[in-house]
Amino acid sequence: MGFLMVFALVVECTVLFFLEKRAWKTIYTPLNFLMLPYLAVLFVSVAVAGHFGFVDFFYPSIIIWMAGLFLFAIPDFAIATYVGDRFVQSVPENRMTDDHMPRMFTYIGIALVLLFAYRLKTTLGSSQFIIGSDEFAEDFAGFGFWGHLKRFGVVMLMLYIYYVDRNRKWLWIFIVVLCGVNVINMVKGTMIIPCVVGVMMRLASGKMKITARFVTILLICSVAVFFLVFLLAILVVNKMEVTGKIMGWIFERYAHYFTSGTLGLSVDMQLGFPDSGDFQTIWTPFINIVNQLNGSGEILSPVNPLFHFTGISLTNVRTLFGTLFIYTNYVQFCLYTMGLSAFCYFMKVVSMKFRNVYTDTVYFYFCGLLAMGWFEFYFFHLDVIEIPAMIVILHLADWIFLGRKFSDPLLETA
Repeated sequence: MGFLMVFALVVECTVLFFLEKRAWKTIYTPLNFLMLPYLAVLFVSVAVAGHFGFVDFFYPSIIIWMAGLFLFAIPDFAIATYVGDRFVQSVPENRMTDDHMPRMFTYIGIALVLLFAYRLKTTLGSSQFIIGSDEFAEDFAGFGFWGHLKRFGVVMLMLYIYYVDRNRKWLWIFIVVLCGVNVINMVKGTMIIPCVVGVMMRLASGKMKITARFVTILLICSVAVFFLVFLLAILVVNKMEVTGKIMGWIFERYAHYFTSGTLGLSVDMQLGFPDSGDFQTIWTPFINIVNQLNGSGEILSPVNPLFHFTGISLTNVRTLFGTLFIYTNYVQFCLYTMGLSAFCYFMKVVSMKFRNVYTDTVYFYFCGLLAMGWFEFYFFHLDVIEIPAMIVILHLADWIFLGRKFSDPLLETA
């Protein structure tokens, strides 16, 4: 039965993949970014489940994703049909033609490096906690001005990763510093998502191609980032000696992190969804903004308080569709999934219409959140409002002060 469910999912994903390529003339679409990473992680989860200390996999949990992907595809193909082949074909796959980096990005990078260097120096002097701990991360840039500046750093990191090339090698200074800020922040999603978005933009623009070398480097970097975070905690916070046993323990935690969403959903469904909650959790960032504006001051947290044991460690993440499922009824699940798809494909059409680095960054940012769907539902964090808003402000500044057009002039001749 488990094999049949996995096989059915593979068939569904294969059909959707080819229909998607035919509809949009590219593989870089929201559905593919959502579907393909989950499929890869699911294979790993099924392979390790019941082995190496992991719990067994509960295969009916796959049904939630099969239903979610089907619903997500409905607005996708409806919008593709509405805009028509003529519009889609008028924009080549490598549509990001604006490779001119605004000079203000250089000044912004210098300012960010200096500001975060100052903040690190003052936090090291004032905080009672050690760098590498969650408490130090909170003191460093967990709230207020520095918390918002950290989010702005995420925006610029995505852009610097897109723009870096042989003629702009100096951008690596900004990239390394901003990645360092995210490492200090100790939240793995904050480290991964901007890098994923930057790489997506490079792939879509033709700056980078999917090759065996690319996949190998990507895997090595993902492992390296995870090990860096844990080694920082072990060496600096706990002051432990790194041994073979410790390295094995870190690799175990890496495997746990990689499978925590799929196995978390598996365990949760097997237990009958004991963490089922209110639909308002999905709208947490919007509710919190309204509460601040009307003076109630109540701040909701979308973090799931219930942890499940996967055999290696605890997890409170349930993948994108899993988290959405536990906070909705069937009608809400269907409507939200199709609404999210419609929004993402609307952003795709906008990015194709205006074809510049800003609209593409907003579009690929949401694709990056979808790509992390194998882990968790990221659309209930404030970042989904604040980061796109910051990109829009950058765009307006570029347009107002530098006189650059909203649309790519090459679109007129495409």
